[in-house]
Amino acid sequence: MARLLLIPAAMLVLLIGALVWSGGGTQSRADLTFINRGEIGTLDPNRMAWMQDIRVGYCIFEGLYTLDPATLNAVPGASEPAEISADKTVYTFRIRPNARWSNGDPVTTADFVFAWKRMLQEPGDYTSLLYYIKGAREYMKAFAEWGKARSEATAKADPSAAIPAEPGFAGVGIEPLDSRTLRVTLNHPVGFFLDIIAFPCCFPLHEKSMQPFIDKDVRKATGKIVYDKRFTLPPNLLTNGAYELTSWDFKRRIRLTASQYWWNKDAVKTKSIDVVSADDYLWALTIYDTGGVDWLTDMSGELAADLLKKGRKDVHVYPGFGTYFYTFNCKEKLADGRKNPFADVRVRQAFSMAVNKQVIVDNVTRLGEPITTQYIPPYAFEKYPSPKGLGYNVERAKQLMAEAGYPGGKGFPDITLLFNSEGQHGPIAQIVRRQWQEALGVDLRLESIEINTFRQRLHNKEYAVARASWYGDYNDPSTFTDKYKSESDNNDSAWINPEYDALCAKADRERDDGERLKLFAQAEKLLLEEAPILPMYHYMNVYLYRPEQVHGMMHHSRNHQVMWPIEVKR
Repeated sequence: MARLLLIPAAMLVLLIGALVWSGGGTQSRADLTFINRGEIGTLDPNRMAWMQDIRVGYCIFEGLYTLDPATLNAVPGASEPAEISADKTVYTFRIRPNARWSNGDPVTTADFVFAWKRMLQEPGDYTSLLYYIKGAREYMKAFAEWGKARSEATAKADPSAAIPAEPGFAGVGIEPLDSRTLRVTLNHPVGFFLDIIAFPCCFPLHEKSMQPFIDKDVRKATGKIVYDKRFTLPPNLLTNGAYELTSWDFKRRIRLTASQYWWNKDAVKTKSIDVVSADDYLWALTIYDTGGVDWLTDMSGELAADLLKKGRKDVHVYPGFGTYFYTFNCKEKLADGRKNPFADVRVRQAFSMAVNKQVIVDNVTRLGEPITTQYIPPYAFEKYPSPKGLGYNVERAKQLMAEAGYPGGKGFPDITLLFNSEGQHGPIAQIVRRQWQEALGVDLRLESIEINTFRQRLHNKEYAVARASWYGDYNDPSTFTDKYKSESDNNDSAWINPEYDALCAKADRERDDGERLKLFAQAEKLLLEEAPILPMYHYMNVYLYRPEQVHGMMHHSRNHQVMWPIEVKR
């Protein structure tokens, strides 16, 4: 509410800024303009992990399978419908004869083999999704060991030092039968495998166009092929989706233009898209209200709630496929070498029990978000027996802190609560900090940093406790549970539990759907009891667009949007 009171005072400056933006540059306005959830971090499919990156990734790339615009179910994309063996472990894909890259080159099986092989050689957040493919995990480990051995041998500068042979790829179940036919063999049936290959990490890449960006120093020292990220900038980036990347004015806007080579180009209604940068919600709303953009993909609950109260019909709110939570670093030592109090499960449980989440959704997010003790949204999967997590219980939290050696917070180390500066994370952090101070007697410092640095700190476990969130990427509970497997690169908490891993592995192989859901529920129960995360509330998605102007927009809990069917009539 307070920020809305600032609008009259700040409006003039913001309005001037908006007008400057809308008249800036030499390009005419795109058919569709929108402000993304945040600044794009990368357009390298192997590195995309955040909503804003993935949203643009779906515009410019296309996997063997892609997302149906109406349902978001996996449907044939660059490939014709797959042939699936009777035991459901062998998938044969035949690439469309008219599938093309944005320079006109044909899309071939080699493009997928290259991208997936690179994914195993340079593991990213989602590399573990390829472990369902026969031999993929083994190849990744062998390649990592080979790189390390080669690097050590090279460092000795001894010409006689033995350089190990690079592991072969022949044992991996990714086989190009010819330039258009790709056979993929799985370790066991995976009911959602087509959903996985429709996800950005499995998009193809155009190897030839990336070759000028190979880091030759790394190649010489380790044998590994690492690419400078400039390969993702225009005009370097070749894509095979409905759009190509034609300009990227950093922290200003990205221009996407319909590809003349996409196999389904005649169906594209929106020929050009501008992705406009605006970190501040109020600034983004001002641009929208002054006609600078057609759509906001996100806005603060505070603003959305007040606009709804005023009767605005262009605010669209619906349940999300994700959860807002806090993450605890579970490593024994913090990044600065000090003992980490959150390595003790009792401390994590105490901090989890000492937060009254209703205060947060009533005063900050304000869109009726359901508070939760669960990680997986209970409404996300039909018949999923959601386990209950740790509830609000200050007295028990105090007991746990005393048992852990911090009675009344005495002796608790100097700890920082980390969050990114965009959005509502600051006000939430202030409430949580105050509640922990009052309930547990601890006084954490708050640290706000920009999003890209925040991502890196989280990924590198350079934090003690931090804000976090997770949206499901595909329609299976594993899209949530996989994140906290020991081997997952997405596991920012460094929480490791072999029993959890075993339950997830057993669920992966279980053929009975009911039993499979029970195994996932057991895994989630273990996660909630050991509390590497503190679930706060399940998301509500918020779009802002004028329905009389923007047609073809869908409201799906996964918060993805296939752009090419959208049409704007201004």
